[in-house]
Amino acid sequence: MAKVKSGIRIEYFLMLIVSFFWAIGHPLGRIVVQSVHPFQLGTVTLITGFLGLLIFLIISGRIRKIVELSLRDVLISLGLGVFGFFLYQILTFSALARIPASINAVLISNNVVFIAILAALILKERIMPARIIGIALALLGVVLVTFNTGFSFGEGVLRIDVLGCSFSLMAAFSAALYSVIGKKILASNDPLIVVTLALFSGAVMLTILTATTVGFSEIITAGWPTFLIMVFLGLTMIGIAYPLWFICLKKLSAMQASIYIYLTPVFAVILSFIILHERFSWLFWVGGVLILGGIIITNKFVSGESSPGIRGKIETMPKDKKIKLKHIAEKAGVSINTISRALNDKNDISEKTKKDTQNSKKSWL
Repeated sequence: MAKVKSGIRIEYFLMLIVSFFWAIGHPLGRIVVQSVHPFQLGTVTLITGFLGLLIFLIISGRIRKIVELSLRDVLISLGLGVFGFFLYQILTFSALARIPASINAVLISNNVVFIAILAALILKERIMPARIIGIALALLGVVLVTFNTGFSFGEGVLRIDVLGCSFSLMAAFSAALYSVIGKKILASNDPLIVVTLALFSGAVMLTILTATTVGFSEIITAGWPTFLIMVFLGLTMIGIAYPLWFICLKKLSAMQASIYIYLTPVFAVILSFIILHERFSWLFWVGGVLILGGIIITNKFVSGESSPGIRGKIETMPKDKKIKLKHIAEKAGVSINTISRALNDKNDISEKTKKDTQNSKKSWL
């Protein structure tokens, strides 16, 4: 029992590192875009992050799983790079060029709310009353944070840039599209392989866009310190954070992991205060609390066993079967939805996942 507790503590610590790495990108990104174009920053971080993930896949031996993907899944994974990395990097770094890092971090955290809305529109998932309340709270928080006239940066008063805030919200929307559209393929394949393919396509597209528009000369003139920060962001936010995230997800429930997602904007605000000396009025704090509360309420009815995509099926199952599915999912390291679809021999689940599910089922039974 002691070993289990020790392992859990290590995973909690690793998740804190992931949240920290995702959070520090906001203040450091804000610093870098004062010297280089957002396209240039996005290109370097994507290329660096892709190389970091590729090295991890090679060392861990997971690179071989790429051949397990069907041609259709490969093409979809590459297409996901448009929303998850290409557009997201452009929008979030363009936002950081115009608005404080703290506001950007808080607004982008609304991607969970957008996921709930898109899931209802695209996947026809049921919107529960509690989730509507969460969405309403988050939207109210967005208004307070966006039009917070008491926000100051350094010594002077900063006029809020509505276009910059719009970029942040569009980045959150783009990330939500990536999650909703990629829901099935992420559930039926190794998520890290899918992410790597999406990252590759996003890096290629952004490199081409940057080369044909602003070029790369500013990266050279910006100096080594700026370039090293860019490389650091790519390695930490993508190359290290993503492998750690998926490793921890095999040991933690979706609800446990979601707690650390909530910490990302909190860490970002604290780091922006320390690094950039950003200051906040009471409207910012109230808006931030409303957004965080709305995200928690919304996500509670999306993740784990309450996932709307499987709610109807799970709720109609006998209690003992629910428990078995939960334990089989934990042992196999995948979601209950994936286990259910694997046991029903659905075509969108890989043969390897089906085999692992059957082995986990036998060991549990």
